[in-house]
Amino acid sequence: MMLRTPRIPPRLSSFVTVGVCATVGLTMLAMLALINHYAANYASQEAELRLQQLSWQMRDSLNRVVQQAGSDVSLVSGLSQVRQASDPAEVRSVLDNLQTTFPDYAWIGMTDNRGVIYASTSAMLEQADVSARPWFQSGKEGLRAVDYHPALLLGKLLPKAADPWRFVDVAAPVLGPDGEARGVIGVHLSWAWARRVAANLLTPALKEYGAEILVVRRDGTVLLGPAGMEEKKIATTSLTLAFAGATGALTEDWADGRTYLTGYTRTGDPADPASLEWAVLVRQPEATAMAGWNTLKWQILWISLLLGGALAWLAASLARKLTRPMNQLSRMMETRASGAAPADVAAIPEVYGFREAQVLSKAMRSMLEVERQHTRTLERMNEQLEAKVAERTAELHALAMSDTLTGLPNRRALMHMLPQALKRAVRLRRSCAVLFLDLDGFKGINDNYGHDEGDELLRQVGARIVATVRKTDMVARLAGDEFVVILEMLPTPADAEATALKLLPQLRLPFALANNVVSVGASIGVAVFMPEDPLDMAALLARADQAMYQAKADGKNRISLAPLAREALALA
Repeated sequence: MMLRTPRIPPRLSSFVTVGVCATVGLTMLAMLALINHYAANYASQEAELRLQQLSWQMRDSLNRVVQQAGSDVSLVSGLSQVRQASDPAEVRSVLDNLQTTFPDYAWIGMTDNRGVIYASTSAMLEQADVSARPWFQSGKEGLRAVDYHPALLLGKLLPKAADPWRFVDVAAPVLGPDGEARGVIGVHLSWAWARRVAANLLTPALKEYGAEILVVRRDGTVLLGPAGMEEKKIATTSLTLAFAGATGALTEDWADGRTYLTGYTRTGDPADPASLEWAVLVRQPEATAMAGWNTLKWQILWISLLLGGALAWLAASLARKLTRPMNQLSRMMETRASGAAPADVAAIPEVYGFREAQVLSKAMRSMLEVERQHTRTLERMNEQLEAKVAERTAELHALAMSDTLTGLPNRRALMHMLPQALKRAVRLRRSCAVLFLDLDGFKGINDNYGHDEGDELLRQVGARIVATVRKTDMVARLAGDEFVVILEMLPTPADAEATALKLLPQLRLPFALANNVVSVGASIGVAVFMPEDPLDMAALLARADQAMYQAKADGKNRISLAPLAREALALA
C-alpha cells in the first residue's frame, strides 16, 4: 500500500499578500467605476449651478434697475416743485437733473390729466398728446411699470444708436397739494442698460465657452439675446418653468438642434405692478460645458490606475514584512518537530513567545498610560473650550443686540426692550413714550461727501441724542438715518414733547466731521403710551412712525405728536 504524501498548505504570507492585493484591486476597480459614473453627473451639476447663479445675478440686476426707476419716479412725483408747479420750465429743470444723474433714462415727461405733455426733458414732445400710450393709462392708477416696447413717438427725435431704441416705462400719478391728480410722471428707460448688464456679467471666459444670456417676455418674445434671436419667439421647458416661478437649471434641446445646459429664473413679482415679469435664461452648449470635465475625468482614471498599482505593490511588500517573524517561528517549529532542534525546548517560548509577549505587554502598558494622559489633557482642554464658548456666546449676544456703526442698541434690542418698558409702565402706572427720529438732509451728506462722512455723522448724531436725553432712556438705531428713543417713567405725557423739543436744537447744531462741517435737522414723531393702553408694541411704533412722516410732510425739522391710543381707536 502506497503512502500518500501529505499536502503542504500555503504560507500565511501568501494568504496575506493575495488577500491584500485582491482587496486593493477590487477597491480601485470600484473607485474607477464610481468616478466614471459620477464624474459626468458632478460636472453637469457644477455647470448647471454656474449658469443658475449667473441667471440669478442677471435677475437681480434687472430687478434692481426697475426698482430704482420706480423709486425715482415716486420721488419726483412727490417733489413740491412738481406737485405745485405753475411753470413747465420749473418741472423741466427737475426732470433734466434726474436725466443727467441717470443717463439711461432716455426721456422723462409729465402730462396733465388729459394726457398732454406738460413738461419733459429737453422740452421733447411737449404739448404732444400721449393719452393713448399705455404708460399714461396705467400711471394714472399708481406706480406702474410698462413692459418692453419699441419707440413710437421718440424714435425720430432721439439720437441715432447702434441698436434700435427700445424702452421700459415706469409711471406714477402726480397729486397736487390738495390731493387731486394733476397728471402723470413717466420715465422711458432705455433698453441699453439691460444689454450693458448682460455684457458685464458675461466674462471673456464665459463668452469663449459659448455662454449666452436671454431675457424673454411671457409671450416667448426674446427681448435680449444672441444675434438673430431678439424679438423672435421661443418655446422651451426652461421658459415654462421660469414663468411658473421656479428657478434652477436643466439640460434641454433648443430649436437650433443643439443641446444646452440652461439656468432659468424669473424677474419681478406678480403681485407688484411696479415690477416686470421676464424669464432670464442663461444657456451654454452641453458639449462645451462638459469638455473640461471630460478631460479631468480621464486624468482621474489614469491617476487612479497608477495609484492602485502602487498601493497593491506597497501592500504586498508590507504583508511580507509583517509575516516574516511568523514565518521564522514556523520554520523553527518545523525544525523542532523533525528532531533537528536543540534539546532545550523552553528556549523557543522564551525567544519567540514570552519575550514577544513581554515586549507587547510593555508596549500596551505604555500606550494605555499615554492614552490616560491624553484623556486628562483632553478633559482640561474641553473645560477651557466650554468656558471660551460661554464667553464668546455672551460676546455674540452683545454684538447681536448692538448697532455695529454707532454702538447703540439695534432693532433687535429695541424689539426686546420696548415690551418690557410697556409692562413696567402698566405695572407702575406711569406713562412712557417713543420718539421716532429721521434725519433731514442725510442723503445729501452721503451724496456730497461720501459714505464715510455719512457714517461719522450717524455716530455723532447717536452720541448727541444720548447726551441730550436721560441716562435711563434708551436710544436705538433702527436702520439708515432712523433713531428711536424710549422715554420711561414720565411724570406727565407732556414731558415727551418737552424732550423732543430739547432734541431739535441740539440736532440742528453743526457737526464737525473728518473733512467737513455739516448741518442737518430731524423730523421727530412722538407717540405716548398710557398705562391703560393695550400692550401693542407694533401699534405704538406705527403711531410714532406716522407722526414722524407727518412732521416731514409739515415741512421737516420739527416734531409731530401722534394721537393717543384711545383717540386713534375712536377715530378708527
